[in-house]
Amino acid sequence: MTITPKISVAVDLPADFSLFTVGAYSGLDISLSAGTVITATLTTSPASATAAASITAGMQAACLRFDVETNTYTFIDGASFNADKTMTVDLFQAGFYAFVSASATVPIPTIYAEARVTSSTSVKTISYGGGELTLQVQTTTDNTITCTKKSSSNTATPRGNTSIGVFFDIELEKEEKVQKGEIKYKYDAAAVKAVRTDPSRSVCTHSKSLRTHTHAHMYTSCFSLL
Repeated sequence: MTITPKISVAVDLPADFSLFTVGAYSGLDISLSAGTVITATLTTSPASATAAASITAGMQAACLRFDVETNTYTFIDGASFNADKTMTVDLFQAGFYAFVSASATVPIPTIYAEARVTSSTSVKTISYGGGELTLQVQTTTDNTITCTKKSSSNTATPRGNTSIGVFFDIELEKEEKVQKGEIKYKYDAAAVKAVRTDPSRSVCTHSKSLRTHTHAHMYTSCFSLL
């Protein structure tokens, strides 16, 4: 394993996130000569007193991993900012990790088909595809949710609507009631134009269940135009 400290990023961070310096670096490029990461935990150098002082009430120090395949960042669940001003991060694979600060309420950047933990005590706002889809969710217990984007679905398009060929399967790991679940989709102008010249009449339609079964759909959502 080779770890190379970085003081900047090659690809801009998501909106509302800023680099957070620990020691003399704000990111780490981690590479392996062979094999894959089975389990690893990283503890950083301490942040300076000035940097640590920026993590006030309502702020968070966090870690993002850059995903090469999607060319986007994804949030690392469970990263912690410790009393000694260090950060502890679980590493699940090699790659570039950026240490960041942000408001505690910003949408959590996430890659499609990646599991994300939910909370029973607060609503989590999860952003997929650079803000293409936003999911607000609170579950009965701490759970795990996964959203997968698809180009087809068994869900029929409602009569009088025209599908734009965008579908999402949203699943909970374990069966339970959803305390809050809201989907917001940002329509792509090109996709809308392909089927309708009046994007102002676009709507979201979805089938919804208040209970889910393990590895079964919570929502199957299809996006269409009136």
